[in-house]
Amino acid sequence: MLNKLLSNNLFLLILLSAIWGSAFFAIKISVQHFHPISVASFRLIIGALLLFLFFSYKKYSFNFFKNNFVVIFTIGLIGNFIPFFLISWSEQYIKSNTAGLLLSVGPIFTLILSHFMTHDEKFSALKLISILIGFLGVLFIIGFDSFSINLNNLSNLIPKIAIIVAALGYVISSILAYNLKKVNIIELTTFATISAAVISIPFMLFYEINSPSKFEFNSLIPIIYLGLFPTAIAFIIRFHIISKAGPVFLSYVAYLIPAFAILFGYIILNEEINLSSLIGIILILLGVYFGQMKKLM
Repeated sequence: MLNKLLSNNLFLLILLSAIWGSAFFAIKISVQHFHPISVASFRLIIGALLLFLFFSYKKYSFNFFKNNFVVIFTIGLIGNFIPFFLISWSEQYIKSNTAGLLLSVGPIFTLILSHFMTHDEKFSALKLISILIGFLGVLFIIGFDSFSINLNNLSNLIPKIAIIVAALGYVISSILAYNLKKVNIIELTTFATISAAVISIPFMLFYEINSPSKFEFNSLIPIIYLGLFPTAIAFIIRFHIISKAGPVFLSYVAYLIPAFAILFGYIILNEEINLSSLIGIILILLGVYFGQMKKLM
C-alpha cells in the first residue's frame, strides 16, 4: 500500500505541498527563539548537509561549466538565502498563514518575468488579464487599510512586502535555473543550497556572537524540521516528480501550498482565517488559471 502511494505522482504532489505549507508554522515557532538570520542559516546548513549526503549516495558529480558557476551561486543567494531570511523576519510580525498566502503571488511574477527572461513563455492579452486579477487578490491579502498613512499600518505593510520580495526571489531564481538547460537539476539544487548555506554562515555568526539565540532542545526541533523536511526531503520529492511527471505537473504545487499554510496555521497556531484572505487567494489562483489557460486546454 505504501509503495503504491509513493509511486503515485498525485499523492507525492499533495505530500510536497503539505511539507512546503508546513514550513510557515515551523518558521513562526522558530523566530520566537532564534534570530531570523539564524533560522535561515541553520535551515540551509541542515538541508545542504542532507542534500550532499543524498548527492554522494547517488554518486552524482558536479559537471556544470565554469561559466554557470556565478548563475548557480546567484540562484542560491536570491532563491534560498534571501527568501528564507525575509520570510523568517516577516513572520515575527504577521501570521504564518498570511505569509503562505502572499507567496502564492509567485506565479503572477512568473507570467510577467518569463516573457523577458525566457524564449518560450511570451506575454499575451490573456496573461495581462490574469496579472490584473492576481494583483487584486494580493491587495485583498495585504489589506486595503495597509495603505493608510499611519505608522501602525506601515509596520504591518512592510513585512507583507518583504514576503512578496521573497516570492520575487524564488521566481527569478527558478527562471535562471530553467534557462540552464544543460545542468542536471540535482546538481544545480545541491550546489545552490550549499552556496546559500555558505553565504549565510558569516551573517549567522555575527548575530549569534552579539545576541545568542536560546539553544534549548524544544527550540531546536522546528529548526531541524525546517532543514530536514521543507528543505532537503522536499527537494528530493521534487526531483522525483520532475523525473516522472515533468515540471508542468510540479507547477500545480502553487495551487496547494497556500491551502496547507492556512490549515496548519489554524490547527497548530490557532490563527484566524479571514474572508479577505480567502477572497485574495481565490483571485490569485483565478489569475494563474487564466495565465495558464492555453497550456491547460
